[in-house]
Order: sequence, then structure tokens, then C-alpha cells
Amino acid sequence: MKNLKQILAIVMLFSVALVTAQQTVYVAAESGLSLRDQPDVSGKMISKLAYGEAIGIIENTDKKLVILDAGEKVSGEWVKVETRNHIGYVFNGYLSHTKISKTIRLHLNKLDVEIKNLATSDFKRNHNLKQQDSTTINVDINASVEGKEIVLVENDYKHVSIFQLYENSISFMSEDAQCESKDWKHFDSAWKPLKQIKSNTFETLAYSENDWKNFIKTSLDDLKTEVTDQCGEDWVNYFKKIEKVKDYPVGISTKRIFLKFILTDSEDNITEKVIEFKMPKGC
Repeated sequence: MKNLKQILAIVMLFSVALVTAQQTVYVAAESGLSLRDQPDVSGKMISKLAYGEAIGIIENTDKKLVILDAGEKVSGEWVKVETRNHIGYVFNGYLSHTKISKTIRLHLNKLDVEIKNLATSDFKRNHNLKQQDSTTINVDINASVEGKEIVLVENDYKHVSIFQLYENSISFMSEDAQCESKDWKHFDSAWKPLKQIKSNTFETLAYSENDWKNFIKTSLDDLKTEVTDQCGEDWVNYFKKIEKVKDYPVGISTKRIFLKFILTDSEDNITEKVIEFKMPKGC
């Protein structure tokens, strides 16, 4: 009897785990999805759920809702869900049972570009560059632009080249507050071509340990004057003792990453588009 109870308990636990797994869904609204305190559009908004965010359905309310989105009807119902920080209600017309790749889309004159699996802090997934030469993408905390796939879709250009540039920052610290710089910026890297994986697919570059060390070396001469003015000539000698990237008294971070698209059409006219990625603080 004891063994039977143990078996039944294991089966029940397995069933609960299975049901829980089946109730995991993902936010499919590219502009984000409102989490409300009541199953009603007039309910107080608790938070905005990000595109691709995983949430758990607690129960169905059977309270139906039909909305009009860009001229199309979206039907569904309110469901009670649990997120990492809250419990509330969302409209399930914008939920997916399939995990969503956080794709950013760039719309150019004769080309659509998809940047795969990059989380943003402002929920903006589409950027129109048909009438402008640049745009800014705000990268979410803990997300990285490095090592991402860039796919060319609907490409009518004769040739497309993509280059990447880092804007890094050195901060130097001292017991003397007069000898601190929290945001000394420097464009370190030159434009470097992205690795081409397939005819229509590229991969963004990653900044290596050696790249950081070279950044220190190339920046030191430019930084020396500022350090000398604030802290004196002797303090510059601290830099000579650095063996690792973030040895005291230096800290290094990436502030922005840029991508440049060079587009050549059938008549050999060249157009450039620049994408600026703003990195969250602490990256």
C-alpha cells in the first residue's frame, strides 16, 4: 500500500508539471501587452509585458473580447496569468503557445532586415528607414547585440555590406574624488565587416578580451592629458600596471554599438544607413 501511495504521488506530481508546462505562453504583441488588475479594458494597468515574454496562465475567465487591430478583428478572452513579478489579467488574443524569437525589423527602400533574438527596453520592434538614414534601438538590460543573426529579406539591391563599430568608455577611479571620471568616451574600433554566414545572413561581431586590452592601449595617450590635469603625472603610472581588463583603477564598458549598411542598387548608386544600439547602464 505504501508503494502504491508513492507511485500515485509521483504520477500526480508529473501531471501537475505537465499541465504547468502546457500553460506557459508567450506575449505575441510587438508593442507589448497590458497586464490589468481586472479582466476588463477599463481595469488598472499593473505593467506592460514585453514582446516574447514568457508568462503562466493560472485560469481562464471565459470573459470574451473582440478588438479591432489595424482593420482586423482579433478574438479571444481574458485569462488570469502570473509573471515574474505580478499576477493579473491579459487578453489572450495576443498570446502564443510557441516561444517567440525577439526579432527586430528594419524596413529600407528595397530591403527588409531582421535582427534575430534581441530584447529591447522600449518594445519597439519595427523601424522604418525608407525616408531616414538612421535609427536608434534601445537594448534591454542583460541583452547583447553581439553574436546576433542579421537576415536580409526581400532584397532588391545588387550588393549589401554591413559593418560594425563600438563606442567604449573608460572610467578611472581614485580615493580622491577630483581624480574620477565616470564617463570618458572614446570611439575605439574602426568599422569592421560582419561575418557572412549565408548569402542572406550575417552575424554581428563580439568584442574579445584582446580587443579590450587594445582599447586601453589606444586610449591611454588620449586619456593621459585629462588624467594628468586632474590627478598629476604620477597617477598615470597606475595604467601601466593593468594586466586584466577591469583592474583597478580602470573600468571599461560599451556605451553604444553601431551597424552601417552600405547598399548598392542596380545602377551602382550607393546609400548608407546607420543603426545605433544604446546599451543599458552597467554593460
